[in-house]
Amino acid sequence: MNGQITAAAISEYVEKNREEALQCLSEIVQTPSVTGDELAVSKVFTRWIEKAGLEVKQYAEAEGRPNLLAEWRGSRPGKRFVFNGHMDVFPPDAKNPGPFGPWAGKIAEDGNLYGRGAADMKGGDCGALMAVSFLKRMGFDPRGSILLSYMVDEENGGGKGVKYLLKNRLIEGDFGICMEPTCGKVLVAHGGIVRAYCTYMAEPRHSGRRYSGDNALKKAVRAITELYKIDERLAETEPKNFEKPCLSVTVFHAGTAANVHPAKATFAIDRRLVPGEDHEEALREIVDVLERLKEQDPAYAYELEVTSKRPFLDIPEDDPFISLLLRSYEQVMGRPTEVYRRSGGSDAANIREATGIPMPNFGIANDVDDSGSPNEKIPVQGYLDFIKVYMMAVVNALS
Repeated sequence: MNGQITAAAISEYVEKNREEALQCLSEIVQTPSVTGDELAVSKVFTRWIEKAGLEVKQYAEAEGRPNLLAEWRGSRPGKRFVFNGHMDVFPPDAKNPGPFGPWAGKIAEDGNLYGRGAADMKGGDCGALMAVSFLKRMGFDPRGSILLSYMVDEENGGGKGVKYLLKNRLIEGDFGICMEPTCGKVLVAHGGIVRAYCTYMAEPRHSGRRYSGDNALKKAVRAITELYKIDERLAETEPKNFEKPCLSVTVFHAGTAANVHPAKATFAIDRRLVPGEDHEEALREIVDVLERLKEQDPAYAYELEVTSKRPFLDIPEDDPFISLLLRSYEQVMGRPTEVYRRSGGSDAANIREATGIPMPNFGIANDVDDSGSPNEKIPVQGYLDFIKVYMMAVVNALS
């Protein structure tokens, strides 16, 4: 039936089955899956994948945090199309739960479905899942196979997710899509990340007396002040086709009681890189600041735990698979889209670095304004349209 799978047939099928597609998305968004606690949502994904007639295989480095793989093989040999997404989401904001609560999965009058992960990236996850399910039911016979892959731990750098699977050679293919939100455009390049946690220690003492030297909190504050001078330097740069690189301190923990000088202070450093920068040089600049403080005062001994060195994503615009995606979008939507670049990160960068396959980010939700925000949402019609786009891309790639 491959010759009958047209953009018009795809669009008609998706619209006839829109309630099923929305039910899948709503259930997935309604299932909490903050990084480190992905088990419950993995069970919902598994149920929907099995409903599509595929066997789900689980691979976990950490107990209770399974990564899911499911492959649809056609009757003829060919290439492998990889859909890659992550199941984990940012924690909700307790002070601002959003218009309907973080796990609402509710369709509002404005035509959007709201809830944590709707944009980043459960909307894309469900879009790929429904694309495979619908193509199977339409009788499509792929020349090759389609791999659905859903990861844990992406928001924490992917050590227990994509990196674990790549280390065990479980994600390989010829081309694919990472269904991160990209406002409907094809993202061919994004920045890199160095993330680390720095800890200072000191002797705990009663705050009723002046502390001799610097307690742990004061050490951390001084270090943070010096580290932000790196960000001041980065603010003066003018990268081409990218936002400026930056360094931020995003988490801070210190002290245990109001009347005790802190004995421990830990803070997170989030360094965003742009193409042309080097991860090791960026990390070295951070370490140099901390080492200089230690040289001035040996009490400033520190512990630095590097948790992420996410690579850049960089795919040539003239790659044939990028052209295929642009053509697929225009066939479905009746208008062209574009390629673009931005800061941020994704599991696709690790996959690209390890395997060499072209894997752009490609999704409908707003990647900057909605991802991780209390107002997180995805346009319902956009979600349905991208199921169609994903279906068309598979048909064009594997017919």
